[in-house]
Amino acid sequence: MRAEWSMEPTAVVHDRHVPAYPAARTAREGDRPVELGESVDGVDRLLDDSWDERLVPFERRERAAGAAISAGFLASAVWLAVAAPAMEARAPVWVIALVAICFSISSRVEFPIGAGYAVPTQLFLVPLFVLAPPPLVPLIVVAAHAVATLVDVLRQRVRADRLVDVGVDSWHSVAPALVIIAVAPSSPGDFPWWAVLAAFSAQMLSEVATSTLREWLGSGIPPRLQIQVLVKVWAIDLLLTPLGVMAATSSIDGHRAAPVALMGVVILLAVVTRDRTQRIEQAHVRLEALRAERTRLEVAVQRIGDAFASKLDLDALLNITMRAAFEALDADGGRASANAGHGRRLVRRATIREDRDLEPALVAAEQAAALTGEVSVATVNDVSAVACPVREPSGDRQAAGVVTLARRSGGFTDRKQALLLYLCEQAGVASGDIERHTVLHRQALTDELTGLANHRRFQEVVSLGTDAYKLSGTPLALLLFDLDNFKQVNDTRGHQTGDHVLRAVSDVLRTCCRAGDEAARYGGEELAIVLHASELPAALAVAERARAKIAALQLVDTEGRDLTVTTSVGVAALGPGIREPRALIAAADAALYEAKHAGKNRVHFQAGTAAV
Repeated sequence: MRAEWSMEPTAVVHDRHVPAYPAARTAREGDRPVELGESVDGVDRLLDDSWDERLVPFERRERAAGAAISAGFLASAVWLAVAAPAMEARAPVWVIALVAICFSISSRVEFPIGAGYAVPTQLFLVPLFVLAPPPLVPLIVVAAHAVATLVDVLRQRVRADRLVDVGVDSWHSVAPALVIIAVAPSSPGDFPWWAVLAAFSAQMLSEVATSTLREWLGSGIPPRLQIQVLVKVWAIDLLLTPLGVMAATSSIDGHRAAPVALMGVVILLAVVTRDRTQRIEQAHVRLEALRAERTRLEVAVQRIGDAFASKLDLDALLNITMRAAFEALDADGGRASANAGHGRRLVRRATIREDRDLEPALVAAEQAAALTGEVSVATVNDVSAVACPVREPSGDRQAAGVVTLARRSGGFTDRKQALLLYLCEQAGVASGDIERHTVLHRQALTDELTGLANHRRFQEVVSLGTDAYKLSGTPLALLLFDLDNFKQVNDTRGHQTGDHVLRAVSDVLRTCCRAGDEAARYGGEELAIVLHASELPAALAVAERARAKIAALQLVDTEGRDLTVTTSVGVAALGPGIREPRALIAAADAALYEAKHAGKNRVHFQAGTAAV
């Protein structure tokens, strides 16, 4: 018997299914992670990684190794046939040919054992050595292998490059031939038992040597893994060798076709092999499905972790939840929509693979979930969709959004719908946290009276602006406003009037801000505008416009009396002499002082050390 395995410890494997695979390099290096609780050794990893690569063509290195070893075999076989002492055949040519045909057929039966394949060629190799001239047996063996491989190539069961390895597959026949020629130079009929053992041992040693060399040179597979498989191969060869001896003896004693009777064993193995291979393939498909399911769940868990690690942004939360559900439920497409705040109108925030054929089902399920506030399922044109609202568990407020998924076949089971509901419920809890976080954030950074940024936020904005200036040279200007005679307003008209004035002036400052600018209450009656990407001339224009608008305000106090409000403005901009937040604020404050000192209700600016 010859034995092969998924990474070719004995070469016939190249005839049929298993090349040296790129995927197996991971297992050879021992760095593929063990999955699904499996505990495997290197051989099993080789089998697992190579299963899907069985029809991959040889790499150049593998072809070169196979061709070199095959060339060495052919040279040895021809030398034996020409140079060895002449030995007579012990059976007619037709019997030898019949046994060779049986050998060729048996070489196509690859019975899975452990991580490899057992091929019952030993049943006919022994009769060939007994019935045919031993020096010619290696040539007969390689011819049988070549015919079997060529038939498979013509049937498109294997690639043509498998012919490169027929010599590698046949090396195991050279060593026994040498032993027989040395022990029984005239006839192998009177072969002693110890010589049979020597021939068998020589066969095994040559087999492990050639297969190990082939895999080491061609694929880099360590010999240790080869030997682990070959231990089982040797045991099976040892068990089948006596059957081959008995068939050969019966043929010599007059039963010429006795070896052909062993085809019954080969046929039995072929039937069992077919069934066993189908079961292995089915198990492999199930294993791959489990791995795919595990991968989807791992991605879903990772998405949920991303949600916890996110910066509490609703759009990001809906996106992460939708993607987690998409992976966990094995959907074909999905979308996440946020509530626009106007009834039940939804605004698309994120999509995955929204093909045109999925759109009708997605829309139907999403609208139903928005109307009912419950998990909704819709089927349109054989496309199934499921949608779930994202709301706080209390259910007292409108849903923050809807997550919708679609599949082209199979629909969504109750279990998958329950999983989507769970994910959306957790997202609902997080959405409530987002709202509370937004309120707290606004309270922490907003002045309660004016609604402008407070002093803390003001310092943060100025600091960020100076950092941007240092990195990229982005301009930054600061406007400081101080209401003229504000203490007198508070003392004579009351604090309620003073608060009214501050709110009115704050509204003016907001109208003077562009996108990206920020107005703030610096402290007391002092207000500010931080102008991003503004040079000093533009900042002066904004300051003058704001001063004029404040002076034009028509205000009344709590008793209905008219009230006139003016402001002094100090302006400063980052530059060679002003590069730090403290220096910028000090420069604007100095300019503000100059404006006050010059008569109030005017704009002054600070450039370097000069106030104008």
